[in-house]
Amino acid sequence: MIKKINTLKGINTPKGINTLKGINTPKGINTLKGINTPKGINTPKGINTPKGINKKGDKLLSIYWFAILVIVAVGVVLMVNSFYGKNYDVRKQESEILGQKVADCIYFGGEFNPLLLNNQGGFREDFKDNFLEKCSLNLTINEEFKRPPYYFEVEFFLEEDLRKSSLLISEGNKNWKSDCDVSVSGKSKLATCFNQEFFAKLNSDSVYLIKVLSIVGKVEENTN
Repeated sequence: MIKKINTLKGINTPKGINTLKGINTPKGINTLKGINTPKGINTPKGINTPKGINKKGDKLLSIYWFAILVIVAVGVVLMVNSFYGKNYDVRKQESEILGQKVADCIYFGGEFNPLLLNNQGGFREDFKDNFLEKCSLNLTINEEFKRPPYYFEVEFFLEEDLRKSSLLISEGNKNWKSDCDVSVSGKSKLATCFNQEFFAKLNSDSVYLIKVLSIVGKVEENTN
């Protein structure tokens, strides 16, 4: 009779009291969809993406973009035309390079070219006669009956007598030399000349003043 009282299921495990689903997880309060994500407030389509304004903005942006492209294209055309539309005169640089090559062939690193001197310490005539070959210089042009566009000459003066030349070496078209003495405003229509001079010492303690004149013609190629 007592066993019937100890196993009262309704008193030991009152399911209705321990697991009241309606109180513990009230869905209506915790996840109120209408309050947390009110679509009408967060993404008001009428305010964020007004179609009428976007169309006007696209048209305005297209006009500016087209104008930028036109400006860039015009700039490129002007630069290309200015670069290729006229000749660039580089004869000054050419004459300097030619003069430096001639000077280096005669005197380099504080010493005379050994091919230039004989056993007595003088200058060899065969070096003078074959100067281009000895110095690996080529002034010839392919066109026939056209005067060479280059000329250079080297003069040697003893320090004790700078008025008298001890040796003269020259190659090329000497007619260009007259342009070096002309002083006019239209100098670009004349040959370009470059002068340099330096002192060189022989083993015999003789000191020479060496003057190098290098000329580049190419008048027609640079004035048309």
